[in-house]
Amino acid sequence: MAKTKEKSKKKNNFLNILIEIVLMVVGSYLVSLGINMFLLPHKMTTGGASGIATILYYLFNLPMGLSILLVNLPLFIISLYKLGVKFSFKTIVATVLLSTFLEIFKYDNIIANNSTDLFISCIFGGLIVGLGLSLVLRAGASTGGSDLLAQIIYKMTKLQSLSNILLMIETVIILSIMIVFKDINIGLYSIIALFVSTKVIDIVFAGVDYIKVVTIITKKSDTIIEPILNDLKRGATVTHSIGAHSGEEVTTITCIVTRPQISKIKDIIRENDSNAMMYITTANEVKGNGFNDV
Repeated sequence: MAKTKEKSKKKNNFLNILIEIVLMVVGSYLVSLGINMFLLPHKMTTGGASGIATILYYLFNLPMGLSILLVNLPLFIISLYKLGVKFSFKTIVATVLLSTFLEIFKYDNIIANNSTDLFISCIFGGLIVGLGLSLVLRAGASTGGSDLLAQIIYKMTKLQSLSNILLMIETVIILSIMIVFKDINIGLYSIIALFVSTKVIDIVFAGVDYIKVVTIITKKSDTIIEPILNDLKRGATVTHSIGAHSGEEVTTITCIVTRPQISKIKDIIRENDSNAMMYITTANEVKGNGFNDV
């Protein structure tokens, strides 16, 4: 019986790893597609490392893929110490995939023969980039850049809102695009592309709303509560319950998380108690410590 459970666990782990790899590959390709076909030809960006890489590409003819790797290199090193090896490794893989796809798939012939205007490009670029990023996030990874920098700053400081940190970083990058290229239209359309990509991520990755209430019913509460408090930096409410069918004592854990933390809390459950029951609901509004300005 124990051997059967062990084999089943290994099989599930293998399938989970395979799914994560597929999500990172497809997601990274879609991000590269949105950038190369719609955003880069018009000097637009959705922010992040790709925004800095766009500036370097047009000023110094530096390849986008190489620029993204160079920008992310110091962030990778800090991330390994501050965000953990597992998340950092996935992020490094996703970023390398993105950089590779950016250099392999150029679409020069398609763009030359079918140039689109700024508005169409920012809408479809934002849609495709947002869809790709949502798949990468579902794999529990990131494509680096501003997402990674925001999480590092959030981890190292006492700032309460991850979304505000991210917004500040993206604002600085888009303002830099406007200043360097001396074109306010590029900046304004980049803001639209960023808004579209963010909304796509919200819908595809976390549902229409940003904040989620996670309820976990488990017999191994200690192994789950500890990473929620220390890794996610989120509070939790613990209730001791009794299963109506089994009559056994269980623990109900309730916590509120943001979009980037949903895949992480799923990993915590999968690693510490695969038999736990979890359900996620939407919170229309949250006020309190850690959520004042989300």
